[in-house]
Amino acid sequence: MLSGTSASKARLFRTLRDIGPRRLQRRVRYELRHRCDRRLPSFVSGWLAGVNNELPRWSLSLQGLEAAELGGSPQSLIQPSSIQFLFLNQPRDLLWPICWKDADWPRLWQFHLHYFDWAREWLEIALESGCWPDEASSLGLLIDEWIAANPCGKGDGWHSYTLSLRIRNWIWLFRCAPQLVSSARLQSLWQQLCWLQAHPESCHGGNHWLENLLALSVGSLQFVGARAEAMHLRSLQLLKGELRSQVLADGGHEERSVAYHLLMLDRLVELGCVLTATRGSSPDWLNQSIDAMASWASVVRLEGGHLPRFNDTAEDAAPALDEVVAFSHAFRSQTSADALFGGWSCSGLRRKLLKAGVTSEQGAAVSVPLQPIFHAVINDLPDTGWTFLRPGHGWELVFKCGVPCPPHLPAHVHSDQLSFELIHRGRWVFSEAGTSIYGNGPQRAFERSGAAHNQLQLGVPNASTGDVDWFEPVEVWGGFRAGRKSQPRQRDCGDLPHGGCFVSGAHDGFDAIGASHIRRIEIREASANHLSLTVLDTVKTKAPLHVRQWWHLAPDLQKSLLEGLSFDFSKADQIHADWTTTTFAQGFGKRVPRHSFCLRGLLPPGEHRLRVGLPVSAPNPSVPI
Repeated sequence: MLSGTSASKARLFRTLRDIGPRRLQRRVRYELRHRCDRRLPSFVSGWLAGVNNELPRWSLSLQGLEAAELGGSPQSLIQPSSIQFLFLNQPRDLLWPICWKDADWPRLWQFHLHYFDWAREWLEIALESGCWPDEASSLGLLIDEWIAANPCGKGDGWHSYTLSLRIRNWIWLFRCAPQLVSSARLQSLWQQLCWLQAHPESCHGGNHWLENLLALSVGSLQFVGARAEAMHLRSLQLLKGELRSQVLADGGHEERSVAYHLLMLDRLVELGCVLTATRGSSPDWLNQSIDAMASWASVVRLEGGHLPRFNDTAEDAAPALDEVVAFSHAFRSQTSADALFGGWSCSGLRRKLLKAGVTSEQGAAVSVPLQPIFHAVINDLPDTGWTFLRPGHGWELVFKCGVPCPPHLPAHVHSDQLSFELIHRGRWVFSEAGTSIYGNGPQRAFERSGAAHNQLQLGVPNASTGDVDWFEPVEVWGGFRAGRKSQPRQRDCGDLPHGGCFVSGAHDGFDAIGASHIRRIEIREASANHLSLTVLDTVKTKAPLHVRQWWHLAPDLQKSLLEGLSFDFSKADQIHADWTTTTFAQGFGKRVPRHSFCLRGLLPPGEHRLRVGLPVSAPNPSVPI
């Protein structure tokens, strides 16, 4: 094994190698530009970004979003003494005038403050209830306060990602509440669009680059003029190319996270509605991406609307799957505005976007039901790398064996190859830790590691410390990086001769330590209250290795669920079975304890078959840990 310093250098080299010279060059240029912007006077950096040109005319082509006769007002002249914000399950009372930057805040919390998603939530409440919430009375003042306190190019408010989200939120606020529109606010909106166009996140790719392009595509349609039109055409052309690259052949998004998939799908449908309302139709390439991504979302939907938790998928990071799928289906299937309110479970703003974007002459109807269609027992998404076993009676097992992430984009990847999750009638039985935090710290490191997932780990004895160095097939490090990224092998799934089904797969992640691992999971005898589950791990190793196998229970389940577990580690030495308490993420900043079972031992050189059989009973609520 390499020394700590040498291993870190090798890991960094592998990370940079996968990013590639072209993207590294873009990243260096992106970072240098930001460093210069921070040091230059605001008017100079703004001039370089082209934000000081004449304000184009506000477009009148997107009509029908105005929310008439709403109670309350978002435009009070009375300044509040303070205002409370709740992000990442962390509340803070901010005194007026609002501080938009504080070194004591987690950066992601600060980003949320600049997103103005909270303002869209106020708008949704107003559209659904017919009355603005009390705290929304300061909305106009908050917009003006943001403009005054955040000069062009300075601080996180001008980060390309926060710009992308805030631009869209301001547009819907101005369209639904015209009383919020003023020349100063429109000037700021246009400057933000120009700055975003000059500071793209193309070096990152993935959801950040899509967010940039979607904000530019929608935002440029709000203005009339040659520069706005050029911005729109360019962003749309770039978006077309990115969707061709980022949407996989099976309909999944390349980052292989359900949360980011749903966010991107939701944004694409918004764009489709706006294009239809302003230009008469949305292009075929956009419609095809929406259809493919909506179909994928229907396949991965677990009973009760739950999501597979592979990679970064925080419970509260995206709109509900059912609502996003309903929004997609409504946009693609309805040809009459009168039919838009006949059962589609869309929010108030989504209904308004649909009504503004659909005409009686648009396109041919696409018949897509609101609820996901019935799927066969086995659903395999080979490009995403996920396989679903659905033997009936409410049992669903999800197995991961695939490309973990794009080589250049490891920000949201976990080391969860050959992991699985089990759910029964919308209740978790076995589940990974999930995602509760971003950044660079021990909790983030744990949630990305193999120990947080239902998988088998191999470890190398560390002669100097006496500990075990657990070898990660996906070499996650830092908050958002990864070096080695294992690739799938021998993916397979199918029916068993006497009923039931199986899924299996392997990867090359242990080649570097002279070992290999194949996992096969079989399901038999599924009934309303019972499931027979067998996990067979075959390991070959040239040198002695430590092994451990994890079974993470849902937080409301007790140890008794595993009373019937039997295992056979025929050639392993020093086998131990023990329980520990780990965490289950229920959203950003929200974790609860749960029981985790671990089998561990030492494997001598050779081939080993590690078989675990478990009769699983349908879970019942129990006393919390």
